[in-house]
Amino acid sequence: MNTSWVQLFNRKVLNLAHTDCWNIAQDDDLLPQQTPAGWNWYRTSSFARFHCSTCSNGWASARALILFNMRLRNGTGDVKVRFFKQQCRRNHDEEANFVEPVFSEENIKQVLDRLMTKIRQRCYQEDIGERKAFLERDCNLDGPHETRHCEACRVGICSQAV
Repeated sequence: MNTSWVQLFNRKVLNLAHTDCWNIAQDDDLLPQQTPAGWNWYRTSSFARFHCSTCSNGWASARALILFNMRLRNGTGDVKVRFFKQQCRRNHDEEANFVEPVFSEENIKQVLDRLMTKIRQRCYQEDIGERKAFLERDCNLDGPHETRHCEACRVGICSQAV
């Protein structure tokens, strides 16, 4: 997991009005259909960039899917996160490696703000209402969602799948 995510998460935790210790770790096997008892899941998306290691092709997506599992138990909060990957659309082997998304610091902060809202609601039962999400983009996007190159579509949880 990118150290920016951990560092920014730790800063956000300090703003919680609770003294519990929270940890975050990447788990590439998370699925909402398999959330263990006592855990809550939260799915969101953000703008991200991808870079193919095979051909150096790069692309951007406004819907890079992120899945979180969270729980608070005995004064310790745990968060697991899965960043869903995409494949390059160029003609590579059908089972070419999926590429991890790369998020800007501003988008990481926005995702973590939304996660903190969910933690406050689901782990601390705070009534804080709903907030609108903001997506920071640094380029124009005009392409369609490509289901066959989307890892989240392959596991059946993509909100863009038709």
